[in-house]
Amino acid sequence: MMLLLPGLPTRAEEPAAYKKMPWHLVDLWWDLGRDRDFVSYRIDFEIKGKLGDDLDPAIKLYIAPIGIANFDGQKFYGGVQTQLGRAHKRGDRQWRHGLGRGAIFSRWGERSLDAVRTADEGVCESGGYEGDFISVRRPLRWGPGKYTYELLRMDTEQVDGKDYTWVGCFVHDHQTDDHAFIGALRFEGDDLELDDKTASFVELYGAAIDPDRIPVLTVTFSNMRINGEAVEPRDCRAVYPKGVPDYAKATAGADKSVTIEVGRRIDDRKRRDDKLF
Repeated sequence: MMLLLPGLPTRAEEPAAYKKMPWHLVDLWWDLGRDRDFVSYRIDFEIKGKLGDDLDPAIKLYIAPIGIANFDGQKFYGGVQTQLGRAHKRGDRQWRHGLGRGAIFSRWGERSLDAVRTADEGVCESGGYEGDFISVRRPLRWGPGKYTYELLRMDTEQVDGKDYTWVGCFVHDHQTDDHAFIGALRFEGDDLELDDKTASFVELYGAAIDPDRIPVLTVTFSNMRINGEAVEPRDCRAVYPKGVPDYAKATAGADKSVTIEVGRRIDDRKRRDDKLF
């Protein structure tokens, strides 16, 4: 028999106390030391654990190697998702749903689809429900394994006398050696500068779920390269937002990689802003 004390929530009641979705289980904030002229940016991520094809589609997980970054104040982000949101082909506005797993690259502060290029198999979205943004997405089979998320400077163009640069997104699958083009977004400026502060995150999105259903897995972020050269982060902080389930823990490796363990309840969280190195 379970004894319930007056005023204390049961496990079933707990989700009501959490803030609205999405839930960032943890945000990693990297200091890369200095701003750099941008040609390419790559970061490896490795997934281990329970993330097979039988994962309940109601469990929507977003692993973002680039959780936020800036080109001269133009914010962008991207990663892989277990369920791509609704989107449409570049040439029509017929919404497609149920796209399943895939990769995504998005930026803030833009709504025009003229600033979007999709892969042949890709889709896109322009929205304003989370602030103005555009996004390219591509269905992609991914699961436990090692991958590289890559952004690459492409061509430039002029629009109404202003210079713009296209940035392409790619995901490399180390298991199959497949190098998938996800799509490209256009940014203002000819010479883009990558800010020295970037982030990575693990997020749950969509409808709220019982936190005990969060899959048990680890995600390791490592091996950052900018313009083909290895970058050793100056420091990294793990931030655990208030109001979301405490089901993630980040630890640093000797090589300044960071591994996030997801899916196990943390009852003794001492710090919500933890400097890992």
